[in-house]
Amino acid sequence: MGTISEADLNTCLKTLESCGKGAADGDRAEESRMLDVLKQLQKRAVTADLLKRTNAGKRLNKFCKHSCESVSQAAKAAVEAWKQCVKQEQQQADSGDLEASEVAAQRGAPASTSQMVSRAPPAKPSVAPSGSGAGFRPAQPSPQPPQRQASSSFTVDPPRCGNDTRDKVRIMLAEALAVGFNGGGGPSDGDAGAFGTSSLQSPNLLAASIEEALYELLGGGGSSVSGEYKAKARSLCFNLKDAKNPDLRERVLSGSIPPETLVRMSAEEMASDEQKRKNRELKDFLAKEATRGVNNTATTDMFQCGRCKQRKCTYYQMQTRSADEPMTTFVTCINCGQRWKFC
Repeated sequence: MGTISEADLNTCLKTLESCGKGAADGDRAEESRMLDVLKQLQKRAVTADLLKRTNAGKRLNKFCKHSCESVSQAAKAAVEAWKQCVKQEQQQADSGDLEASEVAAQRGAPASTSQMVSRAPPAKPSVAPSGSGAGFRPAQPSPQPPQRQASSSFTVDPPRCGNDTRDKVRIMLAEALAVGFNGGGGPSDGDAGAFGTSSLQSPNLLAASIEEALYELLGGGGSSVSGEYKAKARSLCFNLKDAKNPDLRERVLSGSIPPETLVRMSAEEMASDEQKRKNRELKDFLAKEATRGVNNTATTDMFQCGRCKQRKCTYYQMQTRSADEPMTTFVTCINCGQRWKFC
């Protein structure tokens, strides 16, 4: 289930808003359009940031009380699916924060938001030379954050830059790049088909290079980073560790996509072939929905609006009952927007 883009989400919501009144008045065609769009929204993932930017939650919630029962139920199902997406996103973030905080408390190191935290082995005591009379003394604790175990054969430990936020991003990028990486110049069995036998770069060093390129592009300067930097970092990590998109990891690790190019790629460009196909299908669906019925309307003065008493109307006819029954005529007042139908 891929994440829907902001443009597609806005298009879906506008379609719902334009069809809402017609469906409430009994227009079966408008109701069908709304149900198709709501089913598409149920299938696509969203993020809390996307919902906040588009105000999509409030815009979709009003359809939960729609007078058409089928539309109301479909809207509630879409809202529930969105809640699960946001809940899962929050759980992943909370899990990473909690785990990193526990390790930081035990070892006195900065907390990290990444998951799969493993304790580094305890430092061995340094023994004084023979005859010094000093016995032994414990080694000084390392100031570096704890290493992370991305797999049974690769330890995530990218070079640090000294900035907590940027270091966390480097760790998350290294973990994403290390999915299927066996540390020996190639992938593990899980990605062998996609990676082949080519020589790959180290996820640790590559993660630092990607973060450096990202900071130069969107960092904002100083000790703090911009919101665009954080959003792009999340997008990069999500796409790089996507189990259904091993080709992207292969191209990045093999050097086919350099860091400077990767940080400028859009989510659509990074998506897997399967996700690109789904995106094309959704765009085609929305394009058809936007033009459905446009050429079937006609302008007439045969009908008088009961609200404003004007005769400037458009209408179209549709077979809503059995074939031997008269067609239903749907009329819209151009002046005030009032809609009605009759047989």
